[in-house]
Amino acid sequence: MVNVRTQGRGMSAFALAAAVLLGAVGCSSTASNSAEKATAAAVSTTAPAGAQPTALGAGGPCRATMNHITDAGKKITADAKDKAKATADLQQISGQFTADAEQIKNPEAKAAAKQLGAVYQKLADSAKNNQSPDMKTLPGEVQSAVTALSKCSAAE
Repeated sequence: MVNVRTQGRGMSAFALAAAVLLGAVGCSSTASNSAEKATAAAVSTTAPAGAQPTALGAGGPCRATMNHITDAGKKITADAKDKAKATADLQQISGQFTADAEQIKNPEAKAAAKQLGAVYQKLADSAKNNQSPDMKTLPGEVQSAVTALSKCSAAE
């Protein structure tokens, strides 16, 4: 069960960020429509059907960080059509993950939260500078971070 949730959240987090960037950097309308569809699909895979969201902080700092991943996706989706808001969201999300890392005791999960902060900062910088993100390394970085956080969360 953890692997399904981990994969869904990891891909959701990255797909949402990538969708925002595709729209923010002025891709063609076809690419933007595809990004919006990818965003909608990613949101639907964030949590299993019927799952109730856990209150932020419930279960410990790793659980809170996992919830922040879900919240980040929702926020990015809501502001995806406004480049300035999307860029600000990515920067805020980066800061949130960096702050979360300070609360986490588990060394692997702490490093994972810092990694997510760095990924979202890279995405914010790319959006701000109208550049495409590094699609070769970012998905793996997100997936490994979410996997470590998920393991930590399950132990809390």
